[in-house]
Amino acid sequence: MGNLLKGLVGLLFITMIWQERAMAEERTNFKMLYHAYVHTRGAAWSLRVNDIFVRDNIDVPYADYSPNIGLQLREGRNTLSLLFSPVTGQNDETGEYEYSLHDGVEIDIAIGRNKWTENKNERLHLLRLRYSEEKGRFESLDETAGGEPRQLTQPHMRSSGDWRLGEYRNIIFGGGWTLNGYRLDIAFRLDDAIPPPDWQGRAVELEDTPQLRRELREAYRRIHGLIERGDGEAIFQELEPVWGRTTYMLTTKENARSFIDESDLGGLDDRFVKERSDGAVLLPEPRWEESPEHDQVEFMANNRLVRIRPNPIVWEEPPEGSGSFIAFPVAFYRTEDGKWHVGEVVNNL
Repeated sequence: MGNLLKGLVGLLFITMIWQERAMAEERTNFKMLYHAYVHTRGAAWSLRVNDIFVRDNIDVPYADYSPNIGLQLREGRNTLSLLFSPVTGQNDETGEYEYSLHDGVEIDIAIGRNKWTENKNERLHLLRLRYSEEKGRFESLDETAGGEPRQLTQPHMRSSGDWRLGEYRNIIFGGGWTLNGYRLDIAFRLDDAIPPPDWQGRAVELEDTPQLRRELREAYRRIHGLIERGDGEAIFQELEPVWGRTTYMLTTKENARSFIDESDLGGLDDRFVKERSDGAVLLPEPRWEESPEHDQVEFMANNRLVRIRPNPIVWEEPPEGSGSFIAFPVAFYRTEDGKWHVGEVVNNL
């Protein structure tokens, strides 16, 4: 009887350890991946989720991308926005790009949710639109490009399928050039408990003023200076909230430190230095024009985040003059005390 009791106690102890390890593993990483599936014809565009940049596209005839949008999502109501310009040509006299809605413009967008630990997938087909010049409006199609019925309800995601279209000026692209066009918004709901970014609740609303633009330049100068001096630890402390959330949402790493140190791209001492181990060399601090009024300043997250495009912090890949560059695309927020902090690393994922 005593041996049986000892055996049961031992089995219970082992089971408790297994459960604790399983719970710890469950807490470590998020287990879900989310993508937007964007197919377009006849338009250049910039994709945003909850007014945060995801990626842009300058291939006007046809584009097909499926970027990760997990870092931009939140629990509850979300809004996907496509800022697009149906470019038709370029004015020979002014050099300005011309645009207009025409029969060749098509937009097809879906959202995917993948619980990769169980290989469970859900997809919302948010919209499929085709412009009709004859009717002077977009027509909504009930089938996907593959001929399947659009799906607007899933166990963890849903949408009414309603969308809103309006004029939009100054769509900023990666090289810093801009186009005018339209903004297409569509809302959807997500049940998953996604942790908010560090800046949420701390960032104040920003207003585009000469003072803000000067302060934004100084924020970039500060980060550039840390890289130039090789102060990797200061860079880590600045970016730890951003990298920590990225680690939790997108990787199987334990924390931000392991995410950076064990990266295939190299650690802090390899990547965030003046001369990188891959041979890339940090370009000098940007030679700003005397006035910041001409900077291409892009506001995001309902004016809680802001950045300058093209990216001011850039390394040139070897050989010198190659024309190939690596950017550190940070966006900043400001707190009530007037201090600036890195809020996001805004990559095309």
